[in-house]
Amino acid sequence: MPRCHTLRAGLLAACLSVIGLGLAAQPARAVNWDLYVYNSVATIPSVRGVARIAEKIDTDTNHGLQIRMHLGGSLQINVTTITQAVGDGVIQMADDGFFAGSIPIGDVPRLPMLIRSQEEFAKISPIMDKYVSAAYAKRGVLMLGSYVYPVQVGFARKKYTSLADLQGLKMRVTSPEQGEFVKRFGGIPITMGPPEVPAALDRGVIDGVFTASAGAGYPWKDLLKYNYRLGVNYVNSYIVVNKAAFDALSPELQAAVRKAVTEVAPTITTDMLAEEDRLTQKMADGGLVVTPGTDADAAEGAKRMESLWDEWAKAHGPDGIAAVAAVRAALGR
Repeated sequence: MPRCHTLRAGLLAACLSVIGLGLAAQPARAVNWDLYVYNSVATIPSVRGVARIAEKIDTDTNHGLQIRMHLGGSLQINVTTITQAVGDGVIQMADDGFFAGSIPIGDVPRLPMLIRSQEEFAKISPIMDKYVSAAYAKRGVLMLGSYVYPVQVGFARKKYTSLADLQGLKMRVTSPEQGEFVKRFGGIPITMGPPEVPAALDRGVIDGVFTASAGAGYPWKDLLKYNYRLGVNYVNSYIVVNKAAFDALSPELQAAVRKAVTEVAPTITTDMLAEEDRLTQKMADGGLVVTPGTDADAAEGAKRMESLWDEWAKAHGPDGIAAVAAVRAALGR
């Protein structure tokens, strides 16, 4: 009997040892995140770039962090509430370009006629990042990086070949500040997310949009007839994650997420800039009436918008005043 017990104990120990080795050989369970982008067209450069971020994270973590990307309109999340959805943990990661309602300080670089080149935007980005990061943090969101679209210009179904033509046009805008530009030239601003724009153009709910050719201009080309290439402002988008979800990752996974965003986000900016002229010319060849912006309109636009810069700063408290002052000082205006 003792010998029998000894044999059984040995067999049990051997079995447990094998089971333990099998468990140790199993890879750690993958973490799954949902990533939401506000654009509904998978082929535009910004969406392709964000997809590259997700793919790089998956590859660099050996599938340890798997990210499922959802196009704009595919989830019951309005693009203007993406910040809140990330902060609440409804989604863990997002491409957040319509943050104005939640992170108003982020609209400083979008003030019309304030920033006039990609180089100027790059110059003031470090100034703004500290304000934006702090505002996101208050909502439980971590800002990891950003990219910038080419300059926003007007596209329309009706004649739009000068600022004077804005009179009476119903223009889709991406921020209240862009809307103020439209109002000061007699137009009617309407805010809506990209998923709603094609139907609104088709039904005449709006007459035009402000975007870039490499943004949504090219995908919507069949609904537009005119493009006036006066740069109104620049629009950027932030790559953000839920802070609690990020903190729950291992240090290795956190590093992979940061690395992917840091490396890929700037290439979205350069890719869109490289495609802007090519796509504009392609649309012109297809019948779009493309009119260069004039120096006179640029001067008039800046003249009418300068008072808005001061008004905006005062309306947004000490941080608004400080941020606008710092940006204007950096730009010499």
